Amino acid sequence: MTPLPILARRAAEFEAAGWRSLTRWVLRRPDAGPGDAAFAYHGPMLAPIVVILVLSVIEVVALDLMVPWPWQWLRVVLLILGVWGAVLVLGMLAGVLVHPHTAGPSGLRVRYGAGLDVRIPWDAVAGARRVRRSRDGRTMQVDGATLHVVVSNQTTVEVTLNRPVTVTLTGGRSEEITELRFHADDAAVLVAAVRARVDVIPDRAV
Repeated sequence: MTPLPILARRAAEFEAAGWRSLTRWVLRRPDAGPGDAAFAYHGPMLAPIVVILVLSVIEVVALDLMVPWPWQWLRVVLLILGVWGAVLVLGMLAGVLVHPHTAGPSGLRVRYGAGLDVRIPWDAVAGARRVRRSRDGRTMQVDGATLHVVVSNQTTVEVTLNRPVTVTLTGGRSEEITELRFHADDAAVLVAAVRARVDVIPDRAV
């Protein structure tokens, strides 16, 4: 069982990341470096998140109407909790919008919100292809030396490496991988961008 202080710290970090993502969203400043091509992955999850957000707003209004008028203190408490919950959901949405996958001068970055940022240098990339696979379970999974970053139970891009690369995952733990599978809304364009970058590297291992 995870100790309560660790859970509290993770909750605080999650909320802080949500506020940072909302700030980037409002300012229209996605987390991508100079020369990076950005690739979205939020397509399959956009509708469910929007539905949750709408339901959260409806819940706030419904509770406000249901609480008896004399109980103003309860109305205020429920209103604060309801708005806070809606903001958390909005922060989750902002997180996947402003933290895209990128292919740029320094390498490939595979993201999932503000919590996951996997960086692969180009000299470690052996190849990339578009392939759709179904996979149940958590968003981030390590199976042997393969990292799966799953969106709506699927991955659409496969990147193979010519050597093991140590990557940092959520929670700060590290894993050594030789293959990476993840989802991109426009998988074909992302694969083409990866291949174009890899092709310009001299003496690339095959």
